[in-house]
Amino acid sequence: MSSRAVTDARVTKGYTYMFRIFFRLALAAVIGAPLLALNATAATSGASATTGLEEIVVTATRREERLQDVPVSVSAFSQEKLDVEGLKNIDDLVRLSPGVTFQRNAMSSSGNYNDEGSDINFRGIDSTAGTSTTGIYIDDTPIQTRHIGFGSINPFPELFDLDRVEVLRGPQGTLFGAGAEGGVLRFIAPQPSLTTDSGYVRADFATTKGGDKSYEAGVAIGGPIINDVLGFRVSASFRRDGGWVDRVGYTVNGGGFAVNDGDLIESKSNWSHTASVRAALTWKPTDNLEITPSIFFQELHINDTSAYWMALSNPGRGTYNNGNLGTNPSTDPFTLSAIKVKWDLPFAQLISNTSYFGRDQHGLSDYSQYIVTTYLGNPYPPSRADYATAIFEDKQSNFYEEIRLSSIEKDARLTWSAGLFYSHLNENVNESVIDPSLNGLYQAAYGVPLCNATYPCPGGTFIDQNPINRVVDTQIAGFGEVGFKLADTLTATVGLRVSHLKVLGSVAGPSEPFFGPAFTGAQSSSENPVTPKAVLSWQPDRDNLVYVSAAKGFRPGGVNFPIGGSLCTPSLSQVGLSSIPGQYSSDSLWSYEIGTKNTFFDHKLQIDASLYSIDWNNIQTNYYLLSCGEAFNANLGKAKSGGGEIETTYRPVEQFTLSFTAAYTDAKYSQTSCIGSLTWNGSQCAPVGATRALPLVSAGDRLLGAPWSFTASSEVHLPDWQGRKPYIRVDYQYTTAQTALIARINPGDGGSDPTLPGLPVTTNLSMRAGLRFSGFDVSLYGNNLTNAHPLVFESRDIPFPGENLYFGRGVRPLTFGVTGTYRY
Repeated sequence: MSSRAVTDARVTKGYTYMFRIFFRLALAAVIGAPLLALNATAATSGASATTGLEEIVVTATRREERLQDVPVSVSAFSQEKLDVEGLKNIDDLVRLSPGVTFQRNAMSSSGNYNDEGSDINFRGIDSTAGTSTTGIYIDDTPIQTRHIGFGSINPFPELFDLDRVEVLRGPQGTLFGAGAEGGVLRFIAPQPSLTTDSGYVRADFATTKGGDKSYEAGVAIGGPIINDVLGFRVSASFRRDGGWVDRVGYTVNGGGFAVNDGDLIESKSNWSHTASVRAALTWKPTDNLEITPSIFFQELHINDTSAYWMALSNPGRGTYNNGNLGTNPSTDPFTLSAIKVKWDLPFAQLISNTSYFGRDQHGLSDYSQYIVTTYLGNPYPPSRADYATAIFEDKQSNFYEEIRLSSIEKDARLTWSAGLFYSHLNENVNESVIDPSLNGLYQAAYGVPLCNATYPCPGGTFIDQNPINRVVDTQIAGFGEVGFKLADTLTATVGLRVSHLKVLGSVAGPSEPFFGPAFTGAQSSSENPVTPKAVLSWQPDRDNLVYVSAAKGFRPGGVNFPIGGSLCTPSLSQVGLSSIPGQYSSDSLWSYEIGTKNTFFDHKLQIDASLYSIDWNNIQTNYYLLSCGEAFNANLGKAKSGGGEIETTYRPVEQFTLSFTAAYTDAKYSQTSCIGSLTWNGSQCAPVGATRALPLVSAGDRLLGAPWSFTASSEVHLPDWQGRKPYIRVDYQYTTAQTALIARINPGDGGSDPTLPGLPVTTNLSMRAGLRFSGFDVSLYGNNLTNAHPLVFESRDIPFPGENLYFGRGVRPLTFGVTGTYRY
């Protein structure tokens, strides 16, 4: 047995042992915690609750409820908690969200070198094909994209002036629709108050080891204009994140590797900044009617990628360099306009949300290395003058209307909600690749020009998918949930969503050497998915909840755009195709969960635990054609994901709080899958005839995600000092490595690149010390105090023999800063 096999066997055995311990602890929490909590409650019924944990109100079920009353696995972050834990962006947020994996993957086969590119998944439900497996919401409006091409990138709002962020694990299709197959991430803004003035100010300044400075300023105010009739909330913020990756010159040595030539082209080039403005107005013309129009605008600008060239860098010594001939800038402005109406009827509450999401993300990518690798088999352009660019655009014009009617009496024996939903999503993703020098290089290498009368390449344009590369999604849905108390402590809830979906894709492009002759066409599909949900919950008292649930998640299918040209033929042939399929169909999953939420010792200890098992079928997958660097979407077979999460918070005394979370995820393909008419015969994919091909994925291939993740934090309040309350806080996150092979890193899969690694061990140690007084909180902090430099992502363009240009992506190095906030 090879040393790699022995190592993998030992790691697998270790993970199995850890999971058994984890499963027993979670199962003990699920079964035994309610009884222990009941005893603890009885023993301390006369104690003071002044040191108890704060109760959090969420709207995970589209009605306001205590977090501990909701039979769903949810993590909630208030704005105060975001500030205390130093969370500045989505990258920070997901580190503290058990069961969630987030990766910056712009250098991957689904990216376009744009550093905004990312991949997010809940409980291992991960796919970069089609619509997102995760619903991303601002208030009641979904904003996630459909993966149409390399330019499709999910947007995320900044973490400023939020009432809270809710992380809902598991499919939420009944209430949140087809964009919530694996889970939902909700960013919920504060609503204008008709009775109370409030304000929030935040400022931050930080410096990164070997990097540039970062700073931030933001302010929000709100309150009544006319008491009980008219109120407002406005906010504005600006944040700059300094870079730490230099863009440098290079030469190529005798071994064909890039070597730093000492020429610094741009220092700390991967800086970015974000600006946002929000305004909302609430008008209450009568006692039972509220109308709230709002508008939110955000613009993110990224100057350059944070990816570095492996051969030019030494992260252990704090050296991060990339040799790109140009920067990879991106600008992403979007506007969300909404009108929310809340009408209290005698028998129910009616809520209508009408919204429009407009977005114009656009970027410029340096394609110099990619183009010469594709056409010439050499990743290094002969000179800096051989500069190739790619222009990407992702334009969204999305309209939504949702009307919900819900029963009023929360404690009634029968509770219900019902609604109608309509959406019209118009997304257009364009790409143009321009390289004025390529034709001459190609002719020098092969003796014939790449461009000719058939493929003229005007101005060096080799790919031009303008003006049309569009998908229009239309959805009409009816949904509802009914809860019935079988007994005072036992409630059964059933939900159902019935939808009609239509997808129309259209594309047009001129004649070009990459894709072949001029093309134009349209594809359409329609589906009528039904997504049910059932929950049984037992709540013997206010402090204890046990639930079991089964829910279906769904994701609509879509269309592929033409890919042609002789460069793509080898990759297509490898999996038994002569051309790509015009469409790919929907996928769906069933998730089964058992969970418990309990508080102990007069609300000083809180434990939430859940175990789940997920069966995912007909999985949409983005397949990358290694020989030409293009991609298409296809349906694979099945996958299973199992695991669980535990979240605990303990405050034995008012001056000390300790929190701990753990999550285990084992998500893997459960069958070997071929494409089209090919079937797996036990050794290879076999079609009719003699041609044989490799599978797209093999049974046992893992989906993206660290097997284990842990977080621990503690906050200590020191004795008051001159009326000020000093405190010290420590946060630590740890994830284990993903040593098992993931799809298409496995050498047995078609189009694989087995030289790439899985996810590494990651750690992050942060500390904060500050003073709180009169609404102020001023603190000094350090992030990544161990200056860890994990290689969280590695890739290369096309794995030709001798293609040795590898890109790496790490995390921000050691950073020190100061933060000040003020609330009233």
